[in-house]
Order: sequence, then structure tokens, then C-alpha cells
Amino acid sequence: MTPTRRRRRTKPRGATAPGFIVVTGFSGAGKSQAIRALEDLGYFCVDNLPVPLIPTFADMTQVRSDVSRAAVVIDVREGEGLSRFPKVYAQLKRRRGLEPRLLFLEANEAMLLRRFSETRRS
Repeated sequence: MTPTRRRRRTKPRGATAPGFIVVTGFSGAGKSQAIRALEDLGYFCVDNLPVPLIPTFADMTQVRSDVSRAAVVIDVREGEGLSRFPKVYAQLKRRRGLEPRLLFLEANEAMLLRRFSETRRS
């Protein structure tokens, strides 16, 4: 019996996984599930990182050889600092070699109400 070779999965030409993803969206829309899925795909993930620290985190991902892909979650827990995010994201987009992607999650009202009642403490 000869061993079978596993076929390597290849990506279509031009298809590359983003190296830096910012996950945000409505409360209850699935940000935690999204970040867990990204972690399962090999992303280095940080939840609830303050907006002013995002550029530092992005710098780290570009200089560390053991971190090739990273994702960060930001949401309303950020409070007033959230208003700084558009400027910070614009700075990230100008960085050579980073090519960040923004993943904004939303859900319809019925889904949000159901998830809120399932996951929130009294």
C-alpha cells in the first residue's frame, strides 16, 4: 500500500488574505464570533484595544516575524475614543505594506434582540 499525498489547497490568483483586519459593528452582530473565526484561521487577535493603540499594534504586526496576520475588535466599549477611529484608520490605510480591511458587522433588529437576550447578563 502506498501512502497518498494530501493535495495542497491553493488560492485563486490574486486572492490574498488581508494582513490586518479591524472588526467592528453593532452590539450583538457577531464581533466575538468573527474574531474567534479569524483566530482559528491563524490571525493574532486583540479584542477591545483602545483606538490610540491600534497604530502601535499594527507596527508590531509588521516587524514581528511570527505575526503575519492580525485582527482587532473595536466597539462602543471604547466610549468617546471611538470618535478618533476614522482618523486612525485613514493613517493605517496610508501605511505601505499593511493594507488594512474594515469588517463592519450588522444584523436585523430581530436577530439583535434575540442575541442580546441570550448573551447579556441581567
